[in-house]
Amino acid sequence: MHPIERLRAVARAREVDQALLAREAASVLGAFAGDLPGLVTSCRRLLDRHPSAGALWWTCARLLAAGDVRAEARSIDDDLADAPAVTALSLDLPDGAVVAVLPDAAGGSELVYELNGWRDDIVVAHDPGALHADRDEPRVLLVEAGAAGPDRFVAVEGTADEIAAARDAGVPVWLVVEVGRRLPARLFDAVVGRAEAAAGPGAVPGRRRDPIEVVAIGDAERVVEPRRIECPVPPELLRSPGGW
Repeated sequence: MHPIERLRAVARAREVDQALLAREAASVLGAFAGDLPGLVTSCRRLLDRHPSAGALWWTCARLLAAGDVRAEARSIDDDLADAPAVTALSLDLPDGAVVAVLPDAAGGSELVYELNGWRDDIVVAHDPGALHADRDEPRVLLVEAGAAGPDRFVAVEGTADEIAAARDAGVPVWLVVEVGRRLPARLFDAVVGRAEAAAGPGAVPGRRRDPIEVVAIGDAERVVEPRRIECPVPPELLRSPGGW
């Protein structure tokens, strides 16, 4: 398949886990080595279609700042090949725990599926409200960050209310930040601006995204982030939502 067709497929993809989306994007964008204008344009178009996918922003930022785009694309693929946060959860969640997951705002989360694959003693509740009832089993609300900055993260709308309800019920809240989703402040602000524009009244028809919510990281009692890989801040990604 021609790189442009692969790029279109990534742009159109829906309900795909961020890591898989970013790995495929890195593979395609690596073909733009030597063509910086084409790489910039391609990154911007992908981010317009997936504005709240922190791992995709992290991927594009690394490629735009790289001296060797092809080598960086391979490095990104290696960095995203496993899921250390899921591994940590599988080890740290209490035996027989009842958990509920608030998936990330980008859509396509596989956290529930992956947890079930690692642990057969965990019960996953489909409704976070099920955790509020008195139970003998340990309970945990897992909140998956679509993207995270130094002190805030992007979540699905209503997350703050769910966190408050869980805390009122005595349910611990764990924030899950997988590889590639922790971004520097300026890049995180660009994610928020782009995601809010994509959900607002001026959004392009057919590309409107679900509303997001920006929540303080401090609202969670624990942050599950076993591996953090630094991310550059290329100026090409810092334009205002209407500016590129």
